[in-house]
Amino acid sequence: MSGWAHDLVRRMCERVGETEAEVGERFPLYLHDGRWKTSARGSWTGGFWTGLLTLRKLVTGAGDIATVRDRLDVWAEADTVLRGMIFWYGSGAERLNLIGSRPSTAKVADSLASAFDPRLGAIPWGSALAPDGPPVRADGAAGVVPLLDAHGHHDIARRHQDAHSVLDPHWPRGKAWLLLTSLSKGWNVSTEDSSAVAIAAVALLKADRREEGELLLRTLPEGAEYDGMTGLEVVWGDFFTFLGAAIVTGLVPPDAW
Repeated sequence: MSGWAHDLVRRMCERVGETEAEVGERFPLYLHDGRWKTSARGSWTGGFWTGLLTLRKLVTGAGDIATVRDRLDVWAEADTVLRGMIFWYGSGAERLNLIGSRPSTAKVADSLASAFDPRLGAIPWGSALAPDGPPVRADGAAGVVPLLDAHGHHDIARRHQDAHSVLDPHWPRGKAWLLLTSLSKGWNVSTEDSSAVAIAAVALLKADRREEGELLLRTLPEGAEYDGMTGLEVVWGDFFTFLGAAIVTGLVPPDAW
């Protein structure tokens, strides 16, 4: 019944291989006019590339995850809550025992916990990436909450999640990011941002709402886009598309990421 998902896993493996051949030792950010825009340090999306390599490794056995994972350590002390996203999605190979545990993963979780602001009720956004804006934002909980939980900071994880669950962003991807840590508002969004749809699909699958998650996953185009208008295909869209198919096929358990 999930033959389509197995086909999607196969296509995503091919896509990862094609991307890897083009970007070399750099991190892919987005695809535009057939070429990947890349970064030496990975920016906030570096963990998703490591996650894609991890998923491909589970299927084919090919690729060097450890080297790419270790290059994320440049962000370990950066002043940004997005370290949670970088290191949670970038450490899947550790949880799946494909590589050994990295001390920096626990170090980042501990550092984020120590940055918790009781007056704010959350870990503030920080100054390293996109510093202009409110201290609590819709994309500031994904990755952070599970990373904190995985390293024993349960109370801070809950309080950080609660501070984000009351947000009501107008942008579809903001709603999708929030869905990963709280399904209280559900998903009833019509959007051309297929990367947001891929995120929402994974959130629903992780919450055991399989029928809804699969339905969203099957609507995705080849190469999940940034907004449906610019033609940009984004690395996080590829990751959540691949992860969704991997959950459906049983390649990974829903709580692996």
